[in-house]
Amino acid sequence: MKRSIFFHKIYLILPSFILGFMALSFQVLILREFSVQFAGNEITFGIILGAWLLWTGIGSLSGSFFKFSRTKFSGLYYLVILVFPLCFTGLRMIRFVFRTGAGELMGLFPMITSALFISLFMCFPLGVLFVFNTKFLNGKVSKVYLFESIGSASGGIIVYFFLVPHLSNWKAASLIGMVCAAVIYLVFSNKKQALFLIIAVLALTAFWILDLPTQKLYWKPFSLAASQDSPYGKLQLVRIQEQITLYNNHSKVYSYPDLSSAEEAVHFAMLQKSGTGNVLLIGGGLSGSLSQLLKYPNTNVDYVELDPEVIRISARFLPEFENTIRNHPRIDVHYEDGRVFISKTKKTYQVIILNLPPPETAQLNRFYTQEFFQIVKKKLRPEGVFSFQVPSAENYISPQLQDFLSCLYFTLQSVFDDVKIVPGSSNIFLASSHLNDLDPDKHSKKIKDLELNNTYVSPYLLQARLSPLRVQSLREKVVSGKKQVNKDLYPISYFYTSVLRSTHFKGIESQLLSFLSKKGPFWTLDFPLIVFAAVLIIIGLRKKISSFYLAPLTLIGLTSIAAEIIVIIAFQTLYGYIYQTVSLLFASFMAGMALGAYLGIKMKTVGLKHLIFIQFQSLLLLLLLLMLIKHSPPPLFFPVFLILLGCVGGEMFVASNQLYLKKGLHYGLGYGLDLTGSFLGAIAISSILVPLVGLPLVLCYLFLAGFFCFLWLIWGKFKLAFKA
Repeated sequence: MKRSIFFHKIYLILPSFILGFMALSFQVLILREFSVQFAGNEITFGIILGAWLLWTGIGSLSGSFFKFSRTKFSGLYYLVILVFPLCFTGLRMIRFVFRTGAGELMGLFPMITSALFISLFMCFPLGVLFVFNTKFLNGKVSKVYLFESIGSASGGIIVYFFLVPHLSNWKAASLIGMVCAAVIYLVFSNKKQALFLIIAVLALTAFWILDLPTQKLYWKPFSLAASQDSPYGKLQLVRIQEQITLYNNHSKVYSYPDLSSAEEAVHFAMLQKSGTGNVLLIGGGLSGSLSQLLKYPNTNVDYVELDPEVIRISARFLPEFENTIRNHPRIDVHYEDGRVFISKTKKTYQVIILNLPPPETAQLNRFYTQEFFQIVKKKLRPEGVFSFQVPSAENYISPQLQDFLSCLYFTLQSVFDDVKIVPGSSNIFLASSHLNDLDPDKHSKKIKDLELNNTYVSPYLLQARLSPLRVQSLREKVVSGKKQVNKDLYPISYFYTSVLRSTHFKGIESQLLSFLSKKGPFWTLDFPLIVFAAVLIIIGLRKKISSFYLAPLTLIGLTSIAAEIIVIIAFQTLYGYIYQTVSLLFASFMAGMALGAYLGIKMKTVGLKHLIFIQFQSLLLLLLLLMLIKHSPPPLFFPVFLILLGCVGGEMFVASNQLYLKKGLHYGLGYGLDLTGSFLGAIAISSILVPLVGLPLVLCYLFLAGFFCFLWLIWGKFKLAFKA
């Protein structure tokens, strides 16, 4: 009898558990796939999260209008399982819709459109399923929320530890779909369910098989030679006639042969020191830079590459002599994050060369900040030189390009005594504690004396490239730009890169981003806060006391997702490998939600005073994050913080819903408002505020909004007491 009761309880909670498990697993995988399609830009995290939460919230708000039946209930699960691979396929082929070339960057408009369209089909039924689960459990919203959160945490952990390290996104999605379909069949087993199960398994098997063929279709007319998922991104090696190009999340890592890029990355820096001493090369060694460094006979090179898979996949296609170079006695290869390596190495260097793409993501931006440059300066010998190159323009420096170059220049100047810029289609920045030399005659003599036999950085071409008039013209343009410094927690260069990239696309995104870059914090921070405070006052003046139960739930949704995105970007900035870790961070947040929901359910009585206390807890957490984020907390801090943050959110959800449902019977309203607040936070924080004003300032304004809500709830408590 007891065993029968136990299995009946499991039967009742399994649908809620599977809903959470399926939702978070699919969410993590779709986030990773979006990161692939949109070049690893963290803005995609906020946009896809926002779209996901928006449609889930709308589905939840609409769920009460759908008539509940067991057939519809189980059918919705199978619908989500079958729609998910279709959404994945659509996302991979989205470039054909927007008519962009293979590997070509897509702008903000395609990003938002893709997120909204794909999330609609995935997430609307997920929101309806939350309401159906509540009806299945006879209106016990809090228990549905609890077991959904437990399922979400379990899904995140399984994806992080067991699926991501071994399977591609498509194959992991196929496996998860099959498992979920099998569990739903066990819960609602009948002949019709058996047919649904067979269809789901066959469709997901086909989806598994089509992973590589669809990748090859994406890269047409080029030839995809190899593809490999790694903890740091999706690596795809493309052959274009005689040239191979390696992409990581559709962002170019290197091309080979690309002699001009390899020579420029190395020689302008090495000629400052005549090529002697220890050299540190961060990234880009496979493009030919290592070969160029070995032209200097008295040089020893430490080459740092984050992802070993980059070396492994490249070794199959690079010429034999390029592969043997890595085993040269004067070259040591280190598989490690470049920033971590330079922070802990005991060595000092004559030359440090950063050979990475420009700061188009938060992960890359961390190599172009004042804090990183300070680390570099400590590892340089007194006479040493630091160098990197970024894409530029031969002649016309647009206002957007000027902002970008000026930011890099003034960030370097805040650390180094002398900063020089080499003009050209790529600008090479040279920084040191002594005067750098861009005299074309002196460099030409060094090239001849060292017998370098260069093709592009050669005596013949240097006379034009380093023309004093040209060098001075570029410097005057850059120095006259905005004097802003790029920092870890104020990634303004990341924002300027987005503005610069937006100029390549048609539409309003370039004008919008340029407009925001010219506006102060009043319109982006002060005005929204004033509007929020005004809305609270207007709501508070109304007679409906239920408003005091639901408004804090909306704010906690906004605050939680905003803080979660800030944690993700901060983790990315400090440690640089969010592609795999995002599932663990999400799982930590959902585990906290489950704990908070459990504590909320255990409350014997709930009143407005509980909401006041929970709101106070959220303020303490925001203060904690604001204080510690400036001091580079260890990696463990981030999942622990998200557990605490999720716990507060879970408590608020349960307490608010218990109070509201005493007044009404709309099971999906609280859940919908929570997700609506999350949508607003996700869109505003990730795509606009964090790159523009920095993480600490955003946290300050989140704290102010939370404090206003705290005072507002106290007002509601007095109002309720006066009414009694």
